Amino acid sequence: MHRRRRPLVPGQHGSSVVVTDFLDALTDGLPETLDADLCIVGAGAAGITLASQLAGLPLRILLLEGGGMDLDGATQGLYRGGQRGLRYFDLAACRLRYFGGTTNHWGGYCRPNDPIDYEGRPDLGVPGWPVDDADLRPFIERAAAILGLTPEGWDPAVQLERRKLPAGALVERHSPALVTKVFQISERLRFRTLFREGLERQENLRVVLHANATAVHLDPDGKRVERLTVRTLGGKSATVRARRFVLACHAIENARLLLASDDVMPDGVGNAHGHVGRHFMDHAQITSGVFLPAKGRFPAIYDFGYMSAIRVNANISLTDAAMREHGVLQYYCRFRPPEDHEGLRAALARLRDGFWKPFEPGLLEDVADVLEDLPSVADAVLSKYNPPKGDARYYVLDHRIEQAPNPDSRIILGDRRDALGNRVADLNWALNDLDFRTFREGARIVSSELAALGYGRFQLEELTPELIEGQVRGHYHHIGTTRMSAAPKDGVVDADLKVHGLDNLFVAGSSVFPTAGYSGPTMMLIAFAIRLADHLKETAHA
Repeated sequence: MHRRRRPLVPGQHGSSVVVTDFLDALTDGLPETLDADLCIVGAGAAGITLASQLAGLPLRILLLEGGGMDLDGATQGLYRGGQRGLRYFDLAACRLRYFGGTTNHWGGYCRPNDPIDYEGRPDLGVPGWPVDDADLRPFIERAAAILGLTPEGWDPAVQLERRKLPAGALVERHSPALVTKVFQISERLRFRTLFREGLERQENLRVVLHANATAVHLDPDGKRVERLTVRTLGGKSATVRARRFVLACHAIENARLLLASDDVMPDGVGNAHGHVGRHFMDHAQITSGVFLPAKGRFPAIYDFGYMSAIRVNANISLTDAAMREHGVLQYYCRFRPPEDHEGLRAALARLRDGFWKPFEPGLLEDVADVLEDLPSVADAVLSKYNPPKGDARYYVLDHRIEQAPNPDSRIILGDRRDALGNRVADLNWALNDLDFRTFREGARIVSSELAALGYGRFQLEELTPELIEGQVRGHYHHIGTTRMSAAPKDGVVDADLKVHGLDNLFVAGSSVFPTAGYSGPTMMLIAFAIRLADHLKETAHA
């Protein structure tokens, strides 16, 4: 592996260290000890953002990545886990364990949280965040700039004006209960390529690939992290020592590492109040019911297929007032045109998610489905990008909610061990009564309001808990498990993302979000990584 030598960089204690671009622990060897001022575990969106934001400082930064520069089955298989609750995605497929992390298959959907998302809903048992919209807004704008997005781009009227579509058709112009919420879709997706050159030039940074953090070791008093243990699939191990550590893995892996590190704290690091691994959330979704639009009445801006083709995602959601009045969380309804190629698309998706697996019979069935009808494969892909303009005969309804924080929805360490000797993390994904009510009331409000406006008529199923649990799926949005809180008894990390009770351990990523909110997590976790970088700069010599 080519490794360019760099100048000596001064360390915190007057020492010097020779920094290289990328060290691959499998092929280049792994020193017995790695020293740094700051160690970041995980080179996904959060870890890469954090490292790049700290360029130019007189700090020795070590960025550890469990995978390499490309996907491989053995490494990816370390994410395998069981499922003890509602059916969920294959845990080894919904997060990517190589440089760039899950940005390597991210779709780019971005939207800031709404102010109500931070406020908490005490009447519903939903906690508030220890930060608010005013505090986070500057960091969200910086994250948006990195992703090539603009603050005005989340205004639906602006998006319609840009595309010469009528802003007067927005539902909020006609209903006090409904509002249009849009996502911007970033084209700056793959952090592996976006940031690699800059990281290679960053003289205070060392990146180590195929270096899997397997344990966090505290001092005997349990007040600070002394070191990490790092292992490779090739059997090598190393000790990492640093002044400060940041866990920037995803929500399951952050929780697994903390729970498994139980030599000083029997319940795991940061788990004095039992919150580590709890409150796992996704944006729960079901497809149920159809909408038959009145000819010429239903605005094309809510046709999901048409709007996706012009790179806007516009959904019908509930106003803050409606959410409060009806005692529900965030909900939206998406109107999907009927598609003749859903089966093939599903097979293509499974091939995409499962190609790394060594060999599974189900994969052969998907290959057969695709090869049997190659002309339709092209149609299936092209139809996604060339839909009709809002003139579908009917629409299939997708209902998505903000899942309520639920202590029973959680990560559990089993007795099984992975190839590194770590205990395997199982997921118990669970919904509660607030989730069921949000699905039911959200669908009722949207359908009654649109019908009253003369937009068309609905054919709806009763959204019972049984129907919801039988059909629900997620969005690959792993949220919660190390949530922020003002008081230690209510969470895992404080407003600065430092683990309660520890002097030098921080957590980054969407695992720190106390609630799921309306929006996808990626841009928001980038904003928090920028904010954490500023905090680490300000306290570098504390």
